[in-house]
Amino acid sequence: MKFIPFLVFFCLAQISSPKTIYNHFVTEKKEVALTFDDGPYKESTEKVLNILRNENVKATFFVLGESVEKNKPTLKKIASEGHSIGLHSFSHPNFHKMSYKEIKNEIIKNQAIIKDTLGYSPKIIRPPYGIITNNFLNVSIDLDLTIYTWSDDSFDWKKGNSPQDIVENVLKKVKPGQIILMHDKSANSSNSIKALPIIIKKLKSKGYSFVTLSIRK
Repeated sequence: MKFIPFLVFFCLAQISSPKTIYNHFVTEKKEVALTFDDGPYKESTEKVLNILRNENVKATFFVLGESVEKNKPTLKKIASEGHSIGLHSFSHPNFHKMSYKEIKNEIIKNQAIIKDTLGYSPKIIRPPYGIITNNFLNVSIDLDLTIYTWSDDSFDWKKGNSPQDIVENVLKKVKPGQIILMHDKSANSSNSIKALPIIIKKLKSKGYSFVTLSIRK
């Protein structure tokens, strides 16, 4: 499995260089990456972890600092069970409305609480809502962070989507190298959790295996 980035170029003086952003990876195998945003939360994240454990699947969790602050044991469990961890900001703000300094403070707070809990800080990040601004790019460059978005949105965050809707949203777009977006806490968490084992089983039946987005610099 090899990650091949798409490059975003901005012709602005304040950006020192183009930053690599991954929304998928190139692979010769039937592999996908399962990712979860916005946790950890004791109840819902534990249910996700139980499903992943039962299915022998590893995933990537992009975590919020304010959620980690309240659920440190759950974050430790995510890490101890072999899943990858990425940054997702401290409080899930909209970066589009924020300055360089404000964004950097959000990310540094996110890094600090994870490091305090696990002893290390992740080098991968997914911005809230997937919003990538010039200020965010500059911060990610300065903090030496690799950015991951997604290419297969389950829409499990959308209230009213049934478990079957969520399953179909993933399967209709799936192909090797897709990064699948799910959430371990959302307005539709119960249906998301019901959909997860079905998604995993159906992908396995199609010959897919699962990889994480852990890239160490």
